[in-house]
Amino acid sequence: MASLTPTTKQKHPVRRALCFALGALLLYCALSMAASAVVFRVLFARRTGLSPLRYTYAELHPDCPRTAFSFPSGQNTLSGYRYDAVNPKGLIVIVNGFGDGADAHLSEIAAFTEAGWSVVTWDATGVGSSGGRGTIGLQQSARDLAAFLTCYEQSGAWNGLPVMLYGHSAGAYAAAQNLRHPAVCAAVCISGFDRPVSLMYEHAKRRVGFPAALQYPFLALENVFLFGADANASARGAIDAGDTPVLIVGGDSDDLVPYENSLIRDSETYRNPNVKSLLITSAYRSEHSTPWLSVGAARYRAEWNGTDPVDKALANELDPVFLQTVLQFFEHARTVS
Repeated sequence: MASLTPTTKQKHPVRRALCFALGALLLYCALSMAASAVVFRVLFARRTGLSPLRYTYAELHPDCPRTAFSFPSGQNTLSGYRYDAVNPKGLIVIVNGFGDGADAHLSEIAAFTEAGWSVVTWDATGVGSSGGRGTIGLQQSARDLAAFLTCYEQSGAWNGLPVMLYGHSAGAYAAAQNLRHPAVCAAVCISGFDRPVSLMYEHAKRRVGFPAALQYPFLALENVFLFGADANASARGAIDAGDTPVLIVGGDSDDLVPYENSLIRDSETYRNPNVKSLLITSAYRSEHSTPWLSVGAARYRAEWNGTDPVDKALANELDPVFLQTVLQFFEHARTVS
C-alpha cells in the first residue's frame, strides 16, 4: 500500500519556497524601514524659516521692541523673542507652521502688541537659529510648545499672564495638544490637521497612489520610533478632552491640509461646548497660509512671480475682520478665565 506521507524530497521545494518568501518579506521590510528613515531625514531637514514675501524684523514698525530669549526642548536649545506690551492683557504664544521661523507672523505680532497683548514666539527645533539637526516631524511643534509652557511655569518673566495660543498648521496641531496646560486659557487653530501620520499618508497617496498603502505601516512605525505613543495623537480628541475655548479657522481651498484631514471638518460635531469655527471661502484667502491676510495680500502672494521686487506692505496686509475676530475671541476668553 502506497504511503500518503510526503517524502523528504517532496518537502524540500515547499520549504525552499517558504524560506524564500520569508526572506523576501524580511528584506522588503528592512528596505522599507530604511527608505522611511531616509524620507524623514529629507522631508524634515533643517529649515531657514525665511520667506521673501514676509517682513523682516528690520522692516517692522519701530514701536515694536523685542527681547531675545531661549529655552530647552529635549536636547536642543530654541531661540525666540518676547514682545512686551505695557500693562499687558495677557500673553499670546504664536506657534508657527512647519518650517516657519520666529518672524513668520510679524504683522500679527505688531497688531497684537498694539492691542495691548504681550507676544512670544520662536524658531522651532531645526529651524533658523534654534538647535537641532532637523525638524524631526510634524509632531515636534507640540513638544516644543510643551517645553515652552514648562519654561513659562518656571520663569517669572511673564508674571503669570493668562496664555492664549495662536497656531498655524503644525502650530495649530501643537496648540490643540497643549490645551490642558493650566496656564492656557484659549487657542486659535488656523489650517490645523487632526492626525499627523494620517496627513502624511494622504499626501503619499496623492503622489504615488496605491503603493502608499504598502508603505503606510513603515511610515507609522517611523513616527512611533521618533515620537512614541503620541505619534498619531488626535488634535480633535485633545480639543474635545476639555472645555478650553478654541477658535478653529480653515479655508475651503487648502491643498496642504485637505478638508477630510482638517480640524475645520464637521466642526459642529465637537463635544467641547466652547469650540467656535470660521470657514473661509473667499478666493485667495481660503488657501493654507492666507486666512489672516486681506484679499489683496493673498492675491498678491498667489500671483507673485518670484523675481519682481516684493511689495512687503501689500504682501503682509492683514484682513481686519479676521484680526478683530481673533482679538475679540481672546478678550472674551481672558474675561471669563
